[in-house]
Amino acid sequence: MMLDLYDEEKRLIGEAWTSQTLYANLATLCDFGSRFAGTESEAKAREWLRDQFVRLGLANVRLEPFTFTAWSRGACQVRVLAPKEIPLTSAISLVYSPSTPPDGIQAELVDVGMGTEEEFATHAGRLEGKIVMVSSASPEGGRWVHRREKYGRAVAAGAAGFLFVNHLPGRLAPTGSLRSGRMAEIPAAGLCWEDGFLLARRAREDQVLVEMRIQNDARSTETAHVVGEVPGNPGQETIIIGAHYDGHDIAQGAMDDGSGVALVLEMARLFAPLAGRLPRTLRFICFTAEELGLLGSTKYVRQHAAELDRVALMVNIDGGVTGGFGGFSFSGFSELRPILQDWAEEMEMDWKIEDTIGTATDAFPFILAGVPAVNLLARGRDPRLGRGFGHTAADTLDKVDRHDLHDAAMTLARVLLRMATYEGPLGRRRTRDEVKQILIDHDLERPLRAQDGWPFDEG
Repeated sequence: MMLDLYDEEKRLIGEAWTSQTLYANLATLCDFGSRFAGTESEAKAREWLRDQFVRLGLANVRLEPFTFTAWSRGACQVRVLAPKEIPLTSAISLVYSPSTPPDGIQAELVDVGMGTEEEFATHAGRLEGKIVMVSSASPEGGRWVHRREKYGRAVAAGAAGFLFVNHLPGRLAPTGSLRSGRMAEIPAAGLCWEDGFLLARRAREDQVLVEMRIQNDARSTETAHVVGEVPGNPGQETIIIGAHYDGHDIAQGAMDDGSGVALVLEMARLFAPLAGRLPRTLRFICFTAEELGLLGSTKYVRQHAAELDRVALMVNIDGGVTGGFGGFSFSGFSELRPILQDWAEEMEMDWKIEDTIGTATDAFPFILAGVPAVNLLARGRDPRLGRGFGHTAADTLDKVDRHDLHDAAMTLARVLLRMATYEGPLGRRRTRDEVKQILIDHDLERPLRAQDGWPFDEG
C-alpha cells in the first residue's frame, strides 16, 4: 500500500499531541530510580524497556550486552584544615574517582577558575601536588569546556586532587565521569556553589590547606542496550534513533535522559504501524553507560563496524526537551544543513540549525566512525546555565514540562517521517581523515587530547 505522507503526518501530529503514554513512560522510568549503569534500577529499567518494544510490535527486539567497569560511590569527605577547619558538607565523589589512602590526602588548594586551557596555562608549573578547584561554568559566548577536559588538564599538571564546583546556587553538588569507561588517576569530588564560593574567597585571602577522604569501589560486570526496529524496504538504509536510559546514581535522571528515552518509546509507538511501508528501516536504541563517558555507544559502534555503511543517519536525543523542540546540530556534516532548512521552511518552524559537535553525547562515537549524525536541540536551553539541574540530585520528574515533551514528540515525529522517506542520500559517510579534519576545523583537537579522547594518533 502506498504511503500517503500528508495523511500520515496528520496522524502523527494528532497521536503525539494527545498521547497518554508519553509522560507516563517518563514517570515509570523515574520510578525505577537512577538507572546508573551496573545497578539494580538499571537492570529493571532495561527489562521494562525490552517489554515495551515487544508490546509495541517492533521487530528484532533484543538486548545487546557488553562488559564494562562498574563504579560505585562510598564515603566522601572534603574539609578545610587551615587556616581554619571547615567541613564542606556537600562533597560527593565524581564517577570513576579512585579512593584516597585511608588517611586521605592533604594539599594546598589552587583555584583555576573555569578550568579553561588559558587559565591552566597561567598556573603552569604551580599545580603539581596541589588540589585543583575549577567551576562547572564555561566562558560566555565561547566553547563549552567539559568536565573531563578540565580534569585531564589537572592530571597532566601533576595535581594531587580535583574539586569540581557547580557554578549555579542551590547547594547542589554536581557529579559526572572523569574518564571514559575506566578508573581515573587522582581523587575527585563535586561541590555545591556555596562551598566553592567559600573556598575561593578563602584562597584569595590566604593559603588554604584541604583534605580529601574518598572511598569508592569498582568491579567488572555486564549490561546491555535495548534495540528494536521498524523494518523498511529490504536492503535499504537504516536510521538510528537513540537515547540513553542510564542516569547518575544521585537522581532520577528525568531530564538527562529519561525524557529522551520517553521520546524514543513514543517514536517507536507512532511508527510501528508503518512496518514494511517506509523506504528506510528505523532502529530504536536505548543506550546505556552513556554517563560513563559514552562507553555504551562506543561499544555499540565497535560491535557494528561492519554495517555502518548502511546507516544513513544517527539521530541522538539527549535532554533536548526544555522549552520544546528547538532544532538540530548537524555535527560537521554540511550536506545536512540544506535538507534540515528545507524541512523547517516546509513545516513553518523556526529552528536552530547549528554546525556544532557535542563530544559528550551518544552521537559522538558515530561521528568518529564517519556516520552522519544530528543532535536534537532544546528550544529553551540557556547556555549560561550549563547543565542546569542535570547531573545533580535535582534532576527529577518535576523538572520536565509535559507540554514541552509533547511538543518535542510532535515535531520529531514529523521530521522522522521526512527522514525515513527522503529521496536521495541524507548524508555521506566520511573517511577517517575527513573526520579528523572536521574535528580540527571545529577546534576540538586540544580539548579531546586533554581528556585522553583524541583517536587519531598513530601507533
